[in-house]
Amino acid sequence: MSVRKENERQDPDRDPFAAWTECLKKERAAVLNTLLAFSPFPGLPTGMRLFVPENGEPLGDLGDEDLNRLVVERAREKLEALYPKSETCRFSLPGGREAEVFVDVNLPPSELMIFGAGHDAIPLVKLAVQAGFKTTVVDPRPAYATEDRFPGARIILADSGLWEERVIIGRRTYVVVMNHHLERDRVAIRLALNSPAPYVGVLGPRSRCQRMLEALEKEGVTFGEEKLTRMYNPVGLDIGAETPEEVAISILSEILAFRKGHAGGFLRGRDSIHQPVRK
Repeated sequence: MSVRKENERQDPDRDPFAAWTECLKKERAAVLNTLLAFSPFPGLPTGMRLFVPENGEPLGDLGDEDLNRLVVERAREKLEALYPKSETCRFSLPGGREAEVFVDVNLPPSELMIFGAGHDAIPLVKLAVQAGFKTTVVDPRPAYATEDRFPGARIILADSGLWEERVIIGRRTYVVVMNHHLERDRVAIRLALNSPAPYVGVLGPRSRCQRMLEALEKEGVTFGEEKLTRMYNPVGLDIGAETPEEVAISILSEILAFRKGHAGGFLRGRDSIHQPVRK
Protein backbone atom coordinates (compact mmCIF):
# COMPACT_ATOMS: atom_id res chain seq x y z
CA MET A 1 0.00 0.00 0.00
CA SER A 2 1.47 3.33 -1.01
CA VAL A 3 1.89 6.08 1.55
CA ARG A 4 0.49 9.50 0.70
CA LYS A 5 2.82 12.44 0.81
CA GLU A 6 2.26 14.68 3.79
CA ASN A 7 1.22 17.61 1.62
CA GLU A 8 -1.10 15.56 -0.61
CA ARG A 9 -4.71 16.45 0.13
CA GLN A 10 -7.31 13.71 0.27
CA ASP A 11 -10.48 14.44 -1.65
CA PRO A 12 -13.50 13.32 0.43
CA ASP A 13 -15.47 13.00 -2.80
CA ARG A 14 -13.19 10.12 -3.89
CA ASP A 15 -11.45 8.70 -0.84
CA PRO A 16 -13.60 6.62 1.59
CA PHE A 17 -11.37 7.31 4.57
CA ALA A 18 -11.25 11.04 3.85
CA ALA A 19 -15.05 11.07 3.60
CA TRP A 20 -15.24 9.21 6.92
CA THR A 21 -12.91 11.72 8.58
CA GLU A 22 -15.04 14.56 7.27
CA CYS A 23 -18.15 12.95 8.79
CA LEU A 24 -16.43 12.63 12.15
CA LYS A 25 -15.53 16.32 12.11
CA LYS A 26 -19.02 17.41 11.12
CA GLU A 27 -20.82 14.92 13.41
CA ARG A 28 -22.69 13.21 10.58
CA ALA A 29 -23.98 9.66 10.68
CA ALA A 30 -22.02 7.19 8.55
CA VAL A 31 -20.46 3.72 8.47
CA LEU A 32 -16.92 2.88 7.37
CA ASN A 33 -16.46 -0.76 6.34
CA THR A 34 -12.93 -2.17 6.20
CA LEU A 35 -12.10 -5.58 4.70
CA LEU A 36 -10.19 -7.75 7.20
CA ALA A 37 -10.14 -11.16 5.51
CA PHE A 38 -11.50 -12.83 2.39
CA SER A 39 -11.42 -16.64 2.09
CA PRO A 40 -10.66 -18.91 0.32
CA PHE A 41 -8.61 -16.21 -1.44
CA PRO A 42 -5.93 -15.25 1.09
CA GLY A 43 -3.99 -13.39 -1.58
CA LEU A 44 -6.58 -10.64 -1.94
CA PRO A 45 -5.54 -7.37 -0.33
CA THR A 46 -7.13 -6.42 2.98
CA GLY A 47 -7.75 -2.91 4.22
CA MET A 48 -10.03 -1.99 1.32
CA ARG A 49 -12.80 0.38 2.43
CA LEU A 50 -16.42 1.12 1.63
CA PHE A 51 -17.96 4.27 3.09
CA VAL A 52 -21.74 4.45 3.58
CA PRO A 53 -23.21 7.81 4.65
CA GLU A 54 -26.67 8.18 6.13
CA ASN A 55 -27.52 10.61 3.34
CA GLY A 56 -25.85 9.98 0.01
CA GLU A 57 -24.34 7.22 -2.06
CA PRO A 58 -21.71 4.69 -0.93
CA LEU A 59 -18.10 5.43 -1.77
CA GLY A 60 -15.27 2.93 -2.24
CA ASP A 61 -14.99 -0.78 -2.98
CA LEU A 62 -14.26 -3.99 -1.07
CA GLY A 63 -13.25 -5.85 -4.22
CA ASP A 64 -16.41 -7.91 -4.74
CA GLU A 65 -19.85 -6.79 -5.92
CA ASP A 66 -21.73 -9.33 -3.79
CA LEU A 67 -19.79 -8.28 -0.72
CA ASN A 68 -20.35 -4.60 -1.46
CA ARG A 69 -24.10 -5.17 -1.68
CA LEU A 70 -24.32 -7.12 1.59
CA VAL A 71 -22.13 -4.65 3.43
CA VAL A 72 -24.18 -1.68 2.27
CA GLU A 73 -27.35 -3.47 3.45
CA ARG A 74 -25.80 -4.08 6.87
CA ALA A 75 -24.60 -0.48 7.08
CA ARG A 76 -28.11 0.81 6.31
CA GLU A 77 -29.50 -1.43 9.06
CA LYS A 78 -26.96 0.03 11.48
CA LEU A 79 -27.90 3.58 10.54
CA GLU A 80 -31.58 2.80 11.12
CA ALA A 81 -30.94 1.48 14.63
CA LEU A 82 -31.23 3.71 17.69
CA TYR A 83 -28.02 2.56 19.34
CA PRO A 84 -25.88 0.57 16.88
CA LYS A 85 -22.42 -0.71 17.77
CA SER A 86 -19.29 -1.09 15.71
CA GLU A 87 -18.31 -4.72 15.22
CA THR A 88 -16.54 -7.25 13.03
CA CYS A 89 -19.08 -8.96 10.76
CA ARG A 90 -18.72 -12.20 8.79
CA PHE A 91 -20.45 -12.34 5.40
CA SER A 92 -21.18 -15.54 3.49
CA LEU A 93 -21.00 -15.12 -0.28
CA PRO A 94 -21.92 -17.24 -3.31
CA GLY A 95 -19.48 -20.05 -4.12
CA GLY A 96 -18.55 -20.76 -0.51
CA ARG A 97 -16.64 -17.54 -0.09
CA GLU A 98 -16.52 -15.71 3.22
CA ALA A 99 -15.37 -12.27 4.21
CA GLU A 100 -14.73 -10.50 7.49
CA VAL A 101 -15.40 -6.78 7.55
CA PHE A 102 -15.00 -4.32 10.39
CA VAL A 103 -18.16 -2.20 10.43
CA ASP A 104 -17.37 1.09 12.16
CA VAL A 105 -20.43 3.20 13.02
CA ASN A 106 -20.40 6.91 13.74
CA LEU A 107 -23.53 8.67 14.95
CA PRO A 108 -23.89 12.32 15.94
CA PRO A 109 -24.68 12.93 19.61
CA SER A 110 -28.30 12.32 20.50
CA GLU A 111 -30.40 15.42 21.12
CA LEU A 112 -32.67 16.04 24.07
CA MET A 113 -35.30 18.65 23.28
CA ILE A 114 -37.22 20.06 26.23
CA PHE A 115 -40.40 22.04 25.72
CA GLY A 116 -40.63 24.27 28.75
CA ALA A 117 -38.11 26.43 30.60
CA GLY A 118 -39.57 26.19 34.06
CA HIS A 119 -37.64 25.65 37.27
CA ASP A 120 -37.86 21.85 36.99
CA ALA A 121 -36.23 21.91 33.55
CA ILE A 122 -32.99 23.33 34.97
CA PRO A 123 -31.67 20.10 36.59
CA LEU A 124 -32.79 18.03 33.59
CA VAL A 125 -30.82 20.21 31.20
CA LYS A 126 -27.80 20.12 33.48
CA LEU A 127 -27.83 16.31 33.63
CA ALA A 128 -28.43 15.96 29.90
CA VAL A 129 -25.51 18.22 29.02
CA GLN A 130 -23.25 16.30 31.40
CA ALA A 131 -24.39 13.02 29.80
CA GLY A 132 -23.33 14.25 26.36
CA PHE A 133 -26.72 15.09 24.85
CA LYS A 134 -27.04 18.03 22.51
CA THR A 135 -29.68 19.79 24.54
CA THR A 136 -32.29 22.25 23.32
CA VAL A 137 -34.82 24.24 25.35
CA VAL A 138 -37.93 25.59 23.61
CA ASP A 139 -40.02 28.26 25.33
CA PRO A 140 -41.67 31.57 24.40
CA ARG A 141 -40.73 33.39 27.63
CA PRO A 142 -37.54 35.50 27.41
CA ALA A 143 -37.26 35.75 31.20
CA TYR A 144 -37.15 31.96 31.52
CA ALA A 145 -35.40 30.66 28.39
CA THR A 146 -31.95 32.16 28.94
CA GLU A 147 -28.39 30.92 28.62
CA ASP A 148 -27.77 31.83 32.26
CA ARG A 149 -30.49 29.45 33.42
CA PHE A 150 -29.54 26.73 30.93
CA PRO A 151 -25.78 26.80 30.33
CA GLY A 152 -24.64 24.49 27.55
CA ALA A 153 -28.08 24.28 25.96
CA ARG A 154 -29.35 25.77 22.73
CA ILE A 155 -32.29 28.10 23.30
CA ILE A 156 -35.21 28.44 20.89
CA LEU A 157 -37.16 31.47 22.02
CA ALA A 158 -40.40 31.37 20.05
CA ASP A 159 -44.15 31.43 20.55
CA SER A 160 -45.88 28.08 20.13
CA GLY A 161 -47.41 29.24 16.85
CA LEU A 162 -43.91 29.40 15.39
CA TRP A 163 -42.65 26.06 16.67
CA GLU A 164 -43.55 24.17 13.53
CA GLU A 165 -41.44 26.64 11.56
CA ARG A 166 -38.56 27.09 14.00
CA VAL A 167 -38.19 23.67 15.66
CA ILE A 168 -36.64 20.72 13.84
CA ILE A 169 -37.09 17.30 15.47
CA GLY A 170 -35.02 14.49 13.98
CA ARG A 171 -35.03 10.72 14.30
CA ARG A 172 -32.40 10.90 17.08
CA THR A 173 -34.17 13.63 19.03
CA TYR A 174 -35.64 12.64 22.39
CA VAL A 175 -38.44 14.99 23.40
CA VAL A 176 -39.71 15.92 26.85
CA VAL A 177 -42.84 18.06 27.14
CA MET A 178 -42.94 19.99 30.41
CA ASN A 179 -44.41 23.42 29.72
CA HIS A 180 -46.90 23.26 32.63
CA HIS A 181 -49.25 25.00 30.21
CA LEU A 182 -52.05 23.09 28.51
CA GLU A 183 -52.05 24.95 25.21
CA ARG A 184 -48.27 24.87 24.78
CA ASP A 185 -48.18 21.22 25.84
CA ARG A 186 -50.79 20.34 23.21
CA VAL A 187 -48.80 22.08 20.50
CA ALA A 188 -45.61 20.34 21.62
CA ILE A 189 -47.27 16.91 21.70
CA ARG A 190 -48.73 17.41 18.23
CA LEU A 191 -45.40 18.54 16.83
CA ALA A 192 -43.41 15.76 18.51
CA LEU A 193 -45.73 12.87 17.67
CA ASN A 194 -45.88 13.97 14.03
CA SER A 195 -42.07 14.02 13.89
CA PRO A 196 -39.58 11.12 13.60
CA ALA A 197 -38.70 11.40 17.31
CA PRO A 198 -38.38 7.88 18.79
CA TYR A 199 -39.34 9.02 22.30
CA VAL A 200 -41.81 11.66 23.47
CA GLY A 201 -42.01 12.04 27.24
CA VAL A 202 -44.91 14.02 28.69
CA LEU A 203 -44.75 15.28 32.26
CA GLY A 204 -47.85 14.96 34.41
CA PRO A 205 -50.54 12.37 35.16
CA ARG A 206 -52.20 10.23 32.51
CA SER A 207 -55.54 11.95 33.03
CA ARG A 208 -54.07 15.32 32.05
CA CYS A 209 -52.35 13.85 29.00
CA GLN A 210 -55.55 12.11 27.95
CA ARG A 211 -57.47 15.40 28.16
CA MET A 212 -54.91 17.01 25.86
CA LEU A 213 -55.19 14.16 23.34
CA GLU A 214 -58.97 14.51 23.42
CA ALA A 215 -58.67 18.27 22.86
CA LEU A 216 -56.39 17.65 19.88
CA GLU A 217 -58.89 15.15 18.50
CA LYS A 218 -61.60 17.80 18.65
CA GLU A 219 -59.27 19.99 16.58
CA GLY A 220 -59.04 17.21 14.00
CA VAL A 221 -55.61 15.95 15.12
CA THR A 222 -55.46 12.21 15.75
CA PHE A 223 -52.57 9.78 16.12
CA GLY A 224 -52.29 6.16 15.09
CA GLU A 225 -51.07 3.39 17.39
CA GLU A 226 -47.50 3.60 16.05
CA LYS A 227 -47.21 7.24 17.04
CA LEU A 228 -48.84 6.80 20.43
CA THR A 229 -46.46 3.97 21.35
CA ARG A 230 -43.65 6.54 21.19
CA MET A 231 -45.27 8.62 23.93
CA TYR A 232 -44.18 8.00 27.53
CA ASN A 233 -46.57 9.37 30.13
CA PRO A 234 -46.13 9.74 33.01
CA VAL A 235 -42.54 10.36 32.00
CA GLY A 236 -39.61 8.81 33.87
CA LEU A 237 -38.70 5.67 35.76
CA ASP A 238 -40.54 4.80 38.95
CA ILE A 239 -37.93 5.71 41.57
CA GLY A 240 -40.20 7.68 43.90
CA ALA A 241 -38.92 11.02 42.58
CA GLU A 242 -40.31 14.13 44.26
CA THR A 243 -37.86 17.02 43.99
CA PRO A 244 -36.98 18.59 40.60
CA GLU A 245 -33.54 17.01 40.81
CA GLU A 246 -34.99 13.56 41.48
CA VAL A 247 -37.51 13.98 38.67
CA ALA A 248 -34.67 14.93 36.31
CA ILE A 249 -32.78 11.76 37.24
CA SER A 250 -35.94 9.71 36.68
CA ILE A 251 -36.57 11.22 33.23
CA LEU A 252 -33.00 11.01 31.96
CA SER A 253 -32.66 7.45 33.27
CA GLU A 254 -35.73 6.41 31.30
CA ILE A 255 -34.35 8.03 28.15
CA LEU A 256 -31.00 6.27 28.56
CA ALA A 257 -32.71 2.94 29.22
CA PHE A 258 -34.92 3.37 26.17
CA ARG A 259 -32.06 4.41 23.92
CA LYS A 260 -29.96 1.41 24.91
CA GLY A 261 -32.77 -1.13 24.93
CA HIS A 262 -32.90 -1.75 28.69
CA ALA A 263 -35.99 -2.11 30.86
CA GLY A 264 -34.64 0.09 33.65
CA GLY A 265 -35.13 -2.36 36.53
CA PHE A 266 -32.80 -3.35 39.35
CA LEU A 267 -29.48 -4.99 38.46
CA ARG A 268 -29.45 -7.05 41.66
CA GLY A 269 -29.54 -10.76 40.92
CA ARG A 270 -28.63 -10.43 37.26
CA ASP A 271 -25.81 -12.48 35.81
CA SER A 272 -24.99 -9.83 33.21
CA ILE A 273 -25.13 -6.04 33.42
CA HIS A 274 -25.28 -5.43 29.69
CA GLN A 275 -28.01 -6.62 27.35
CA PRO A 276 -27.48 -7.73 23.76
CA VAL A 277 -27.01 -4.73 21.51
CA ARG A 278 -29.81 -3.82 19.13
CA LYS A 279 -28.10 -3.78 15.76
